[in-house]
Amino acid sequence: MPLGIHREARVRYVDRLTVEEQRRHYPELAGVQLARVDVIGSAEDLSAFDDCSLDFVIANHLLEHLEDPIAGLLEFTRVLKLGGFLYLGLPDQRRTFDRERELTSVEHLLRDHEDGVITSRRDHYVEWARHVAHVQPGDIDGYVESNMSEAYSIHFHCWQPDTFLDFFVAVREKFGLNLEILAFAPPEHEGDIEFIVILAKGRFNGVRLPPGPPPSRLRDTVLHSRLGPPLRALRRATKRSRN
Repeated sequence: MPLGIHREARVRYVDRLTVEEQRRHYPELAGVQLARVDVIGSAEDLSAFDDCSLDFVIANHLLEHLEDPIAGLLEFTRVLKLGGFLYLGLPDQRRTFDRERELTSVEHLLRDHEDGVITSRRDHYVEWARHVAHVQPGDIDGYVESNMSEAYSIHFHCWQPDTFLDFFVAVREKFGLNLEILAFAPPEHEGDIEFIVILAKGRFNGVRLPPGPPPSRLRDTVLHSRLGPPLRALRRATKRSRN
């Protein structure tokens, strides 16, 4: 399901499958609205887009599906213009079907990126079978082989807000990721399953906010959403720094 965007924004949707292929691959999504697919590709390979060509990238409940999320973050950074924005929506491991799984460690993610994802691919599917699909022990091998052969998209990784931020900081320092955190919103209430991180390309001193106020309708929507408190805090900090 596509994330709501401003009415004046122009978006190109990227997916590894066409909408028709998605319908066949994920029959459980029958009846669910799917975004049109403008570009066939993947987050780890956005070669359809030039360097520094995009104003923003939205990766809503995507990063956990990447076998190599570091490659995804590097590609997002490459295609963004300086000052461009990256929106990440991620499920909180404690509040989804991932709750019985171990959190993905920074060391694991670095190893997968540097040594290749094939080294741990099967382990991810086995963990999924045991702790999410709850497959009976005698059926795990068949389940895993079937899903691997179809390249079925699972949550390869899972985070809580603090462990994701640990991961982001480690990647930024190790690979020189040219992104900074602009806003962060943890789950707001018991039924909220996600946390949101908004990043901007480029390193800047002090607090940075987009120039000028957004249109009133968008402004009201944002300030009354889970992003409202961190954005208001940033705005207060900016005013103090100017005084």
